[in-house]
Parts: sequence; structure tokens; C-alpha cells
Amino acid sequence: MILNDLTLPLIVFFCTWTFTNGSDWLKNKKGPLEDKVLEVPEETEVPHAVYWFQATDPNVKSYKLGGETDNKTLIEKDGWLYLREPFDWETKKVHIITVEALDADLKTVEGPVSITIIVKDINDNRPEFNQTLYDGVVRQHSRPGRPFMRVYATDKDNPSTPNAKLNYSISNQIPDTYKVPLFQIDSKTGEISTTSAGAQNLDPNTGVEYILFLTVKDLEGLSDNAFIRNTQVKIIVKENLWKSPNTVIITENSTDPHPIQITQVQWNEPGAVYVLQQKERYPNFPFSIDEDGKISVTEPLDREERETYVLVVFAKDKANTNLEQPIEVYVSVTDINDNPPVCEVPLTVLEVQENEKIGNQIGSLKAFDLDESDSLNSVLKYQILDQEPKLPSSTMFIIDEYSGKIQIEHDRFQKTEVPEYNLTVKVTDMAGNPTGFYTVCSVVIRIIEGNDQIPIFEKQQYELNPIPEDTPVGTTLLTIGAIDDDEPKTGSSKILYNVVEGDAEGTFAISTDEETNQGHVVIRKPLDFETMPVYKLRIDARNPEPLVPGVVYNASSTAYLNISVIDVNEAPVFGSIEYQTMVKENIPVGNTILKVNAIDPEGSSIRYRLEGDVFNWLKINSETGDIITNTLLDRERTDTYKVRVIAVQFESPALESTVPVSINLVDVNDNPPMLTYQEPHFCFPVQEPKAVLMKAMDKDLDPHGPPFQFSLKGDDKNNTEDWEIVPVNDSFAKLKMRHISFEKIQYDVEVNIRDNGNLEKTYTVSVLFCKCSQNEHCYIDVQIQTGRPTVGATVGILLGTLLIPGVALSLVFYQLKKNKNKEPKATTPDTNPML
Repeated sequence: MILNDLTLPLIVFFCTWTFTNGSDWLKNKKGPLEDKVLEVPEETEVPHAVYWFQATDPNVKSYKLGGETDNKTLIEKDGWLYLREPFDWETKKVHIITVEALDADLKTVEGPVSITIIVKDINDNRPEFNQTLYDGVVRQHSRPGRPFMRVYATDKDNPSTPNAKLNYSISNQIPDTYKVPLFQIDSKTGEISTTSAGAQNLDPNTGVEYILFLTVKDLEGLSDNAFIRNTQVKIIVKENLWKSPNTVIITENSTDPHPIQITQVQWNEPGAVYVLQQKERYPNFPFSIDEDGKISVTEPLDREERETYVLVVFAKDKANTNLEQPIEVYVSVTDINDNPPVCEVPLTVLEVQENEKIGNQIGSLKAFDLDESDSLNSVLKYQILDQEPKLPSSTMFIIDEYSGKIQIEHDRFQKTEVPEYNLTVKVTDMAGNPTGFYTVCSVVIRIIEGNDQIPIFEKQQYELNPIPEDTPVGTTLLTIGAIDDDEPKTGSSKILYNVVEGDAEGTFAISTDEETNQGHVVIRKPLDFETMPVYKLRIDARNPEPLVPGVVYNASSTAYLNISVIDVNEAPVFGSIEYQTMVKENIPVGNTILKVNAIDPEGSSIRYRLEGDVFNWLKINSETGDIITNTLLDRERTDTYKVRVIAVQFESPALESTVPVSINLVDVNDNPPMLTYQEPHFCFPVQEPKAVLMKAMDKDLDPHGPPFQFSLKGDDKNNTEDWEIVPVNDSFAKLKMRHISFEKIQYDVEVNIRDNGNLEKTYTVSVLFCKCSQNEHCYIDVQIQTGRPTVGATVGILLGTLLIPGVALSLVFYQLKKNKNKEPKATTPDTNPML
């Protein structure tokens, strides 16, 4: 619109008059002449009133613009700054102009001031894909969710606003053989990956090529007014080369030159960097990998050192980023017979009584082989090579060839003639195969006299001073002793002390001193006066060697020990090391939710107190230990509330104990659904029914959250006649127009939301219908406003106002002229009333 010298002042005058006399809109549109920052949406329909500058100097007659006007702005004499051409955010985002106030002589009396006009972006650009058609390759069994390609789109709108925030989606997949999506796209990044179904079903052997139809929307894809762009992606399925090879078998102690290649891995594309690591920390890691993925063993392996290795192989790009999950390579080292048998001890010492019978087993020779167990390489065979002396027979003993157990073959032992025998035993692996390794072990068999003497206690009754119940475990309380007259340092004279009565819990143990044959009574478990104040122990003394026939143990081999325990002041003891309970978060105030219990071992009274009650939700009965709700609980603040209970004695000194208490709060439906939506507007007049996308949320857990039920408030007839609810999913719904006959006003629609637990709340959704620019943005219509005269009306009013006085004056002058023509030519002052 072109404003001439007449119409523009009229518009300014009447707009100014109207705004000054009652328009709230003007409050933010006028102010003193000073530096200012203003915002103007791009593509605003012109002319558009931007700001009314009001200078304080009374001599101001006009205003002058300067700076970056770009012929898009102008200012009127009364200070109104107008937009004469629309701004374009994509072309220029900020315009800096100057304004100064002039007097009648066009001299500056105020200013100049700097005015920064920030151009506000609107959604006036469609997204653009950087390719019209994409090609992609996916490998069979690709990990679901790991991108194998990406599509990319841009939007020229302001990237910091929803106008340029893009949302990607797959609208179709061809073919759809399995009736499930095989591919997925990240809605924000455009990265395409396989779904779980795709990772399972994509097969390069079928030769199928897939076509994906993609859509990108701006406004984050949440608005029906979003701009859309489409493209296609052609995807080929290829075999996945990145996979673990079969288990590698390596024979130990190889004599071949090293390194030796044992296997190879391969990434799907050239250029990968391979990195080899160990899954476990080995002292030595004799493996390497080259740039082609060839894995080698760098030195001979020893199965006895390690039987298996797990190698972890990474494929990385040049930036050291993993291209995929690493794969594992299993290496198994096979055994060869490279270890001879080993005697468990250098010399095996056994004892045999003079009266031992033929066939009695007197002990075993123990040997082992480091080769693989349960293989022929480690099966041992025993053979007696020699016996010295060979009296009275050269075969006094025999040995089980596979177990090493030694038995008596002849029974004519005489200690005075042969006090001991020396056996030389050959132990061969591979079950005695001549090709196997062997070793020789030595066995000494000592001949001892028959065990015809029993141990006799020095005292039958032992006494001990009372001991405190807090005496540490491991403390030696007493040394006891018995005497055995059998041959010293033999199994016939060695004494073993056993508590056979009075200690069912095994609180005490008695160890034998190998040199003195004395027994040391030791505390094995903690003492407790309240449970057992006195112990009456019966102790038996026994030999490891059996007694000769006719000799039995009697009362002389038994002693008694009484132990008294002294009570000490102990801290209270709770019935549990930790208390846990589960309660609903809406449990009424004053209810008991848990009871803790502690007892004082000495029977003293106990009082309880709480610690760690940071929300002041609880209180405790100091006498009973009942934990009671002090205020309402709230699971939304914390789902597990942890406090501590202190139990304190009444004695002096007052000992105390602490126990943790965990209260798990069960969710109840105590939060109504919440509604979120973008403040909507629609252009007037409406061309087709549109909708507002609404989202419901709930702080409560399932099943008290979704699915949500959206409905219009039933008692509002306008709601149901103008609008309807269209469900989208469990959390979204659309408020949709039923028709297009809406007025150019704001509609407040009452929407009710009910959660799955039947808790509901009503919200007001405000929908504005307004006149829009070409880019569907509301603007303020300065040219014509309700209650204000148009330019034509203004001109008519002015002409009418001026015409009536003009006609009246014309009649007056005409009558005066007529009267003057009728008067006589000679007159006197007295006859001339006009003088």
C-alpha cells in the first residue's frame, strides 16, 4: 500500500487517537526517545506499526531516521515508526537504525538514539534433504540400534527455534515381507539402523533390495502446520564379515619358527585399524595382530602355564572410535607329555606297628603330573623298585600301581632287628608306557612298638579364673597335659585332645604342641554371658595309632575343665541387622509403619530415637520402637526413604547401637495428569478443519499413568459442537475442529484428562483464530481496527464538517451584499446602523 501525504497523517491521527484512548496494545508500543531493542517477526504484513517514540522536548515537530533502514522503515512526524517492507530473517537478522527529534527548523533537539530491530524468525522454509536419493549398505546381523548410514536435511529457519528442529521418520518400507519394521531411524539425527527383527531376518542370500520412504518435518514434527519433505533410501544387504573365527587350537611347546599366524579377522570395509587386547590380565600376552587383521602367536605356549586364552579384537576408524562391538577369539592350548611326575614331598615317612597284620594299609605315596588332567599324559603308575633291608623278606610291602597306597604283605616285623625300611618307588606317567616320563620317590617306613600305653592326664580337674565375655577369639586360656609312655615321637605316643562334652557350639578348641605333647585351650567363637555363663567341659586324650588288643582307654585319659564367664556391659542388640518395610505413600498420618526391637544383654531399659529423617516424615515411640508417620509421605520425592534408629541404654555409661531402616514407598494415584501443548493459532478464515496436538504426563508410576483418556467437558455445549477429541496413542491426542465456521477470536476449550487410575483434571486449551500473513503468522492489523474510522470515512467526516460552516458563511455574505444595494447613496452617521 502506498501512503500519500493526506492519507498517512489521517491514519496516524486516528490510530493514535484510538490507541491513546483505551488500547492495552499500545502500552508496550510507545515510550520516550531512547536507545531501544525491538522485535519484529519476518514477513509481517505491511504497513506495520512498530513503535511510537515520544520526545520530551516541546519544540519537537518531526523525526528523522538514519542507519540501516534499507528502505524498509519510515517514521512519521508524530514519532510513529512503521515497517513499509517486510523483513527477512534469512537475509538479515538485525537492523540498527537511528532516530532523532527535530524542531521546526529541522534542527536536532533530541537524539540521535540507537534502535536495534531484531528480526524474529517464522517458519517460512521447508526442510531440504542434501540428496534426492540415498544408497546404503547394511551387513547381516548388524547390531540393532547401531547406525549404518545417515540421511541429512537442513532448514534455513532459526536453528535455535522449533522452526528448524527437524523430525525424521520412515513412512514405508518396501518390501514388507515380515510385516514388521526391519529398519529404524533416529528422529533427531537421521541415523538409520536395524531393528531387532532386522538384525534377525536380513539375509544377503535372498538378494532383496529394500527401499525406505523417509519424511522429514520441521517444528519437531509436533504440529499439523509443519513443513514436510520426502526422500527415498535404497538399501542392499551384505554378508557381515566382522565375526568371531572358530576356536584356534595350538599345540604347546611348538618348535616351529615364530611368529606363526593362527587366524584372521576382517572388518566389512577397507581402512579399519585393528587392536588386539587380552580379556583377562595375563603375565605374558604372546599374541599380535597386523594391519590386515592377521593374528599370530609370537612364541611357544605352555599349557601348564595357561590352557586357554581369550583375545579381544577391536576394529577402529582413524579417529580411534570403535566401528562395532569387539569380537572375541578363543585359543585352546593342547597338551603334550612334557612334564615328568613329581613326588609330593621329597621323603614320605610312614609308621607300622610291630604287630600289624598282613593286608593292613599303612599309608600312601603321593605324586602328581602337571600335564593335562584326565588325559593319558597325567595317569601315573607306581612300582616298588627296591626295598632295604630285604629282611625277613624282600617283599615286605606292596603298592597299588595306580593309587600309590602301600599295604603289608608280610607281618614279621622286629623293631630291634630292623627299625625302618627304605623303599624306592618308580612313578611313570602315560600309565606306565615306556615312552612316558618317570621319577623316583623315596619312602621310609618306621617300625614302632605296639601302642600298649594310654595317655594319662596330669590332673583330672582343671580350674580357670572367670573370664570376661568380651575376651577376644583366639585367646589361649589354659595349657593342659597328659603323659604317654609309648615310644616318643611316634603315633603311639602323640596325644590328641578332644572336647567331647559341655561345648555343643564348638566355642573352644584344643591344639597339641608337637614338642611337648601339651594341649592349649583356645577360644574359637565369641563368648556370651547371657547365653552360656558357665561351661563344664569333658576332655579326652587319644592317640592317632590304634591300641594293641586288650588295651582300652579309661578314666585316666579324661579330664574336666570348668570355665566361668563374667558379664560385661554390652550395647543393645537389635533383632535384625537391618529393617525393611513397604508402605503405600498415602498411609495416614499417625499410623505405625514398622516396629524395631532391641534388647539389652544385661536387661537394662532402652530408649529409641531417629536419625536421618531429612524430610521430617517420621517419629518414633521412644519406649516401644514404633515408627509412626509424622506427615504425609511422597513417593515422587523419593521411592526409598532411609533412616537410622538408635537404641540407647539407661545405664551409665549409656551404650548405644544403630540399625538402618529402609522404607519402600508404594505408588498410589495421587497426582492428576498434566497437559502440555504448543500455544496454537489458526488463520482466519479457516479453510479446512485442523487440530491441536496435546500431550498428557503423570508423575505417578504404572498403572496410574498412561493410557490417558482425553475428553471434552460435558456441560459445555460449545465444546462438543465445535471440537472433538481424536486419540493418537496412550499419551497424545488431538483437539480437532468439527467445522470451519469460527470467529476471529480466542476460544477456550475445556479438556478433561483421566489417567489409568481414574484420577482426572480439567484444563483450558486456548485456541486463537487470527488474521495471518502469507506465512500463516498472526499480525496486528493497523490499517483497519474495530471502532476506528477508515481513511474514506475520515475524509467524509472532515468534508462534512467543513461544508456546513462554509454554506452558512456564504449565505451571510450573500445577504449583506443584497442589503447594501438597497441603501441610499447619501447617508448620515445616525442612519447607518452598521457604522
